[in-house]
Amino acid sequence: MTNKIYQADSYAKECEATVLKADGKFVVLDSTVFYAQGGGQPSDTGKIISQSGKEYKVVAAKNSGEDVVHELDSEGLSAGEKVKCAIDWERRYKLMRMHTSAHLVAACIMKETGALITGNQLDLKQSRMDFNVLDFDRALLKTFEEKVNGAIKDALPVSISFMEREKALQKPELFRLKDVLPKDIPILRIVAIGEFDVQADGGTHVKNTSEIKGIKIVDFKNKGSENRRIYWELVD
Repeated sequence: MTNKIYQADSYAKECEATVLKADGKFVVLDSTVFYAQGGGQPSDTGKIISQSGKEYKVVAAKNSGEDVVHELDSEGLSAGEKVKCAIDWERRYKLMRMHTSAHLVAACIMKETGALITGNQLDLKQSRMDFNVLDFDRALLKTFEEKVNGAIKDALPVSISFMEREKALQKPELFRLKDVLPKDIPILRIVAIGEFDVQADGGTHVKNTSEIKGIKIVDFKNKGSENRRIYWELVD
């Protein structure tokens, strides 16, 4: 089982760990700061350094049951070795800003239209989100952008808490994905952005909306009879 440090502290950039399993380029550690791909957020990249000083690039990280599997650029590590982990912080921090902005976008659209999310993909340059809505007024896009930027300007605190699964399931407003509930997770992670938005989520986030700086909605597409897609970028 891997201790996922980023679940409690998104700002942890480094950690020391022990290799639990090693299968060629694929390594499981007892602790990690590398976010494992999921929820539309790409995995972290960075490096793992052995006690001898050899560096291995981490090209991807994925969940496998209760473990996080780190894909390296080369073989060499063995079970029992002590290592140091360091993420690409510049990349991670931008994804943190993007992920928190996604929650603000989703909250605005849900409050205005009642739509749930049918798909999303976060990225460094531009992100997208799909919603199950039959009709969508393009004029609303500017309103959404203004409301999100207003929440960013208000410097709302972002907090993390944990809730038992059964208790969380009694609060349907915590779940934003259409027809999708987290499976086999006894304790759910809850992300609150001031009083603006609260939802179950496993990704990494900034501590305050002011860190996002701003967003701009750059495109809108019709992706089906009840599916609309919004694209947005961060404004630095």
